[in-house]
Amino acid sequence: MFDGIGIETIGGILVVIMGGKLTPLNCYAGLAPGSGDGLELVQPIGSLGCEYDVERLRFFIEHLSSPASGSDSPGFNHAGVKYIFPVAPFTAYLGGSFALDSDQNNMGNLMGIVGIETGGDVRLYVEHVRSLTDFDTSYTVSGVKFVF
Repeated sequence: MFDGIGIETIGGILVVIMGGKLTPLNCYAGLAPGSGDGLELVQPIGSLGCEYDVERLRFFIEHLSSPASGSDSPGFNHAGVKYIFPVAPFTAYLGGSFALDSDQNNMGNLMGIVGIETGGDVRLYVEHVRSLTDFDTSYTVSGVKFVF
């Protein structure tokens, strides 16, 4: 059931935890079901990432892959910026990202992002990512992130 959890995943989670604890970054590990034709990943989707807020700008880098599949390397990787709107008790955001080395990406390199999340060390979130070059291609995820 979790063929994709091996030494690379465990190492990635440890790096994320250490990055969140030893630097000013907010780093996270998460799990979410998703839908859409923008990514070729087996459900559910696992996420590892780090973010840094400068006033209302949130800079981030993120890796998405499937814990259920050991054959989706290198997963989906992207980096970008989000403009955050605190709307208690949520944080809404709107932004964009650029795909990095990502064989499972069907959206091209430029993507727009819109989402909403709860705050704290355990965040519930919903996020929609759409290609900015092929408007018919997108994905949506909703799940949980554990922030370190």
